[in-house]
Amino acid sequence: MSVDKLFANAPAKTILAPMAGYTDFAFRDICRDYGVGLTVTEMVSSKALVMGSELSRRMLYRLPSDTPSFCQIFGHEPSVMAESVLVDEVKQYDGIDINMGCPVHKIVSNGDGSALLEKPDLAAKCISAVKLAIKDKPLSVKFRLGVADSNHVIDFAKMCKDSGTDFITVHFRTRKQMYSGVADYSLLENIAACGLPVFANGDITSREQYLNLIDRGAYGVSVGRGAVGKPYLFAQLAGSPWEINLYDVISRHATELAKVFSDRVVCNEMKKHVAAYLKGMRNAKSTVVAVNSAKTTEELLKLVCGFLSRDYVVTSNIE
Repeated sequence: MSVDKLFANAPAKTILAPMAGYTDFAFRDICRDYGVGLTVTEMVSSKALVMGSELSRRMLYRLPSDTPSFCQIFGHEPSVMAESVLVDEVKQYDGIDINMGCPVHKIVSNGDGSALLEKPDLAAKCISAVKLAIKDKPLSVKFRLGVADSNHVIDFAKMCKDSGTDFITVHFRTRKQMYSGVADYSLLENIAACGLPVFANGDITSREQYLNLIDRGAYGVSVGRGAVGKPYLFAQLAGSPWEINLYDVISRHATELAKVFSDRVVCNEMKKHVAAYLKGMRNAKSTVVAVNSAKTTEELLKLVCGFLSRDYVVTSNIE
């Protein structure tokens, strides 16, 4: 499937960026309602998948309505990564995304994520092995500008193309920056000139930014933290009208997670989501504090309901 076909029915060329602990199947499905073009799972370890990790496989639960969607894997052993994409839970996805950008120490110290920015030859072998395994399915690679600077990002992008990548997502920060500072898009045009469709990632919160990045050569945008608690951001990026009933969305999020996980897990997972959904709302702090002490999902939802009326709806100002 070509990139154009992948986004043919999308109101805008947008991706929900994979975020560990946030882009669970329920949140991906909620973002789908607001017009996201492509969703990507939380990153999963290729080695864990091959070794039969039950948790890793449960993380890949997918709702039928969540399409198109990619599975993001990480690793550094080409043969293991190729084997992992043949696992049934991975094969159900429409494509594969390889994480070569994660800056977290425990990932990098194991040779995964952005550690591969320093080993382009190994990165090329990983990409080629996965592409051979998935055959005609699309393959994307997500990476950062570099480790401490952006001196080699153009070469890395060219390597991705030569190794069989169909499109790339670039987080326009270095590994050293982690998630601090601001995204630096000064090299966007140069990276786009390498010949691969580029999805720009970093600090995208408005349609104006989206249009500006498209004008500068991006094929589309990938949004992570900006969409947490605000799934309607994808409608905003597309210039579409939207509305959200926060209580209904939070309740739905929890109910869908309960299809796969125990109540204890659902309750604990929902705490950070509730904090995000209520962020910036007047007098929400005490409710968020109380939610963080909740022992059950029922208790959590009662607290949310006590703060939000069931008919509390936020709408766009687009006519």
